[in-house]
Amino acid sequence: MGAQHLDKTNLREELAQRPPERGMRRLRELARAADSYGLVLILIFLDYIAASALDDKPWGRVVTAFLLGATILVALHTSSASRRTMVIGVVCFALGFLTALIGVLWPGHQNIGQLGPVISGLLLVVAMVVIVRRIIAHTVVTVQIVLGAIDVYLLAGMIFALIYAGLDILSPVPFFVGTPRASTNDFLFFSYTTLTTVGYGNLIPASNVGMTMAMVEALFGQIYLVIVVARLVSLWGQVRPHQEGRLPRDGAP
Repeated sequence: MGAQHLDKTNLREELAQRPPERGMRRLRELARAADSYGLVLILIFLDYIAASALDDKPWGRVVTAFLLGATILVALHTSSASRRTMVIGVVCFALGFLTALIGVLWPGHQNIGQLGPVISGLLLVVAMVVIVRRIIAHTVVTVQIVLGAIDVYLLAGMIFALIYAGLDILSPVPFFVGTPRASTNDFLFFSYTTLTTVGYGNLIPASNVGMTMAMVEALFGQIYLVIVVARLVSLWGQVRPHQEGRLPRDGAP
């Protein structure tokens, strides 16, 4: 009886330890699997939260650069990007992280620190293109493909936010009217309210270039949702019409 009780105790302890192991294994499998755009979506939300919460912290840019670079690498990997694209992504990720780190450790080298957002912006564009190509290559619209389209939409908001931040650096006048020193959170907030055409009106571009870019973003946001995302949702679980010829016929190998 004592041995049997001991076996049951060991079994319960083993079962208690299995769920975390299965959970970690499932997370690793999800990170390695193709078309894990739900994971990319979660990482994008974490990037936004980190950029908004840590913007005023000395190491906030370093943490944000690391998270954003990791998100882009996951997006490239899950989109089955080519080896060459992955190598470029890793190199840009390292450069972006190092420039952000230099900007914190050596405040006098602010010009080097400003290269980080430029590198991140280029990586975001590459990630968008790779995800779009992956979506186009699929014959059947799955939930992951729809999530991939949403990822592209959210990445576009980040790209425009970086464009606005770049215009603010290059322009002799502040980007926003009545805001002498805009923060990263201000640019992200303005970008996503413009992309979704919410338009609260508390932040207004001061230059014609800024207003033009804001209008381009608003038009892109609406056209993309109406044409691309809505079309993919309507074809959810179906074979896309222009891809039907690529599927084998009944009885064909």
